[in-house]
Order: sequence, then C-alpha cells, then structure tokens
Amino acid sequence: MRKLPRLEIDFNELNNLYFGTVTSRLMMTAIKMKVFDHLGSPESARNVAEALDSHYGNTELMLDALCACGLVEKKSGRYSNRKLAHAFLVCGKPAYLGEWLEQADEAMRPFLEKMEDRIRIGPGEVAKAEDMNSETYCERYTASHAASSLAGIARQFAVQIEKLPAFSSCRTMLDLGGGPGINAMAVAETNPNLQATVFDRPEIARMARCYIETYGFADRVRAVGGDYLNDPLGTGYDMIMITDSLYYDDQKIDRVLEKCGACLRPGGMLVGIHAVLTDERTRPVHLVLDLLAETMTGQAHMPEKGFLARALGRCGFDGITSTMVVICGIPMEMNVGYAKSSD
Repeated sequence: MRKLPRLEIDFNELNNLYFGTVTSRLMMTAIKMKVFDHLGSPESARNVAEALDSHYGNTELMLDALCACGLVEKKSGRYSNRKLAHAFLVCGKPAYLGEWLEQADEAMRPFLEKMEDRIRIGPGEVAKAEDMNSETYCERYTASHAASSLAGIARQFAVQIEKLPAFSSCRTMLDLGGGPGINAMAVAETNPNLQATVFDRPEIARMARCYIETYGFADRVRAVGGDYLNDPLGTGYDMIMITDSLYYDDQKIDRVLEKCGACLRPGGMLVGIHAVLTDERTRPVHLVLDLLAETMTGQAHMPEKGFLARALGRCGFDGITSTMVVICGIPMEMNVGYAKSSD
C-alpha cells in the first residue's frame, strides 16, 4: 500500500511559470486592440467596449484580468491605466513600447511553435521573414530600438559613461553600431563639448538622421552609413562607444576592435556596455529567454561575462576595467580600455 506523499515544497512556482504565458498573451492582445489608449481617465467597461467595438462581457473580463496583472486599476467599477501602462503602452507617448513588444512577439511566436523541432534537429533553415539579420528586420528593429532607448535605456547608458573620469575631456566620439542615435544624443547631452558620429548600416543611418533632427542634435551628432567590418570608420576619436552590439565570435570581435584601436587617438578610450550571461550561462533569466529564439536558430551568439575584456586584451588595449551595471533592470557588463599611447 502506498503512502500519501509529504512534500517540503509546493507547486505554486509551476503555476507562476505556466500562467506567465496567459499574462503575455493578454498584454499583447490589449496592445493590439489599443485598450490602454482608452484608459487615460477612469472609464466603465461598457464605454471601453463601445470604443473598441467589442463584446461587453468579455471586455470587462479582459479589463479585470489586466487589473490582476497590475497594468490597470479598478475603482468603483471604473478602469484606468496604472503608471506602467500610462508611460509605456499608450500610443503617442514619447516612450511608447507597444511596437517594440509587438515586434519581439512576432519574432518569438514562430520559434515557440517550432521549438521542439529546433531542439530535436537543430537550427535548420531560417525563413526570410524570420531572418533577424535581414535589411527589413533591421530597419524595423531600429524603430523599436529607438523606443526602448527613449524609454530609459539611453539615459542610463549616459549616466554610466558620465561617471568615467576621462569622459569630461572627450571632444569626439564614435558610436559604433549606434542604431537610431538615441544613445549618442543622450551621451552628448551630458557633455556639451562632445561631437558624436553614429556609424551603422546605410539604411539605419538614414533613420538615425531623422531622430537626430527631431531631437535637435544635428549640430553635434551626425550619422554615417557603412559596414563597420569592412569600411573605414574615421580617425582621431577621443572615445568609441559600443552598446549591446558585439555579439559575434572572437574572430569578428577582434577585427572590429583592431579597427577601433586604429581609430582612436593615442590614449583614447573605448567603452563597451553589453548584456552578458553569468552563472554558467543560466542567468539573468530575462536574457536567457529573450535570446533563445536567436541562439537556437543559429542567428546570434550570446557571450558570457568577461568576453569583451578578453578581446580588448588580445587587441592591445591598456588599462582594461570591467564593471557590472544595471540598465533598466538588466545586469550588463561595462568594459573600458585605452588605446596605447604613442610613447
């Protein structure tokens, strides 16, 4: 006869893991339906249903569920956005992240449907629409990248760089792989004497020029298009900034860093800030899950803590330092190295 089990743990954490799927789908459905646009002030479920042209009863259930998730609050039968939704999920807000989340969702969903196949048989062929290195994908990602930068990432990068003792004396900076240029503008804002060059693909550089003009930095920030693995990058920079982009194998990273060393003036500074894996590639959880689609389909390599410091050492940089910083809740590694002085 079997005995009833006596366990020292319960299974609630499994519930949390499973219902995370429901939370994700609920939030993405609400973004697609633009629910949060109608909750700037307290509204009844009936008014929201009329605005959305949706079923009243199920709209009310959705709103209650959004309350349970912490995105919406309900008082006296009326619903309104909580701070998180108000700041990031209302169309037209400066830091609107809906399109960024929708793009991430579109990229992840096909992978999730085929995840068992990827695990059993390997990466396989990547469909053109799912190729994260395609021109179309990169152009759309740049717009999403701009949204997340405006939502706080750019300013937090700038805060970390501003702390560096050598930064105040920098007059010229190259933002390598700088995307829409938001990070470069945020850094330039902290140093009024800084002139910055954003270098990225030609189509992305065109987009960056629009952001630079929109935010009034055209006199101090410019965007140049090219392939930074093969094209000239300029010379005589006081500083090179590389944020969240050197996710290559060692051979390609070394090529990039050797070019950077030649672009810096003697004693010039290279600053790299990248998300990295720790704890034998099992942490941070958000990053492990976020990159799963790219890594399992063979489109990205996610390096571990210390990858850039080692590469800087291989490529002849001096005074290399490594510090863990937190950018919008994400642990990242900040590496600084200096080009060898002429003496």
